[in-house]
Amino acid sequence: MAPSTAAHPEKPLPAAPDAMVRQGCPATKVGVFLLAAAIFGGPKGWSFAEVSDERIPLADLKVGEEMDARIKKPWRMFGWFVDIGATKDAFMEFEEGCDGFPVDGINTWRKGASLTVRILDLDVDRIYLTTRTGPLERPPRFRRAPTAEDVESYGNMDANEIIDTSVCGMSPGGIWLRVPSRNAGEDFRTLLRLEDCEESVKESARLGMTVPVSVTGIDREKKRVLVTMMTAKR
Repeated sequence: MAPSTAAHPEKPLPAAPDAMVRQGCPATKVGVFLLAAAIFGGPKGWSFAEVSDERIPLADLKVGEEMDARIKKPWRMFGWFVDIGATKDAFMEFEEGCDGFPVDGINTWRKGASLTVRILDLDVDRIYLTTRTGPLERPPRFRRAPTAEDVESYGNMDANEIIDTSVCGMSPGGIWLRVPSRNAGEDFRTLLRLEDCEESVKESARLGMTVPVSVTGIDREKKRVLVTMMTAKR
């Protein structure tokens, strides 16, 4: 074990430790406070990291690592900024807020809430988190919006025809689905609203999950393909 660098014999103390405490030396007061807290425990919700502000370098973090965390703030409908004690705040996307669909929306986690997370992904300067159980593998992020041609290609879709889509994201309003192209173009995403989603899917929803839907119509103005699970029965 490397020797402690807390004391420097080559630099004599200006007074005996007990005298420094009596004289009110600020550095000594902090040291005594930290030592007492380490031995007897600090106030509720207090941690050594909060007082010492010792932050974890990003290079020391590992995918899959479990950490105690605290919600700093929600960010619109996309997720939450989270403090894990690192030199940079982490981010937890909405769909990673719980197993299944976060039915309480952005209020699933409120500012200041404590939680246990796992590191899902590490980018050059980003930390992504999850509270989900199970494997950490995820499909590539997919957010392509449909073009007018994509939407029009579904305009004459038979309401009894079932198409297989896959979950590519979630938001408070519903589950984002990756929809196959019908005009030799690229896949695109559309929103399956909660009222059109079966309860069993809400309970088990996860990225990459296959969801059978039927098309109920299109919205040319908003460039949307409208889908439901309620009539998608095989």
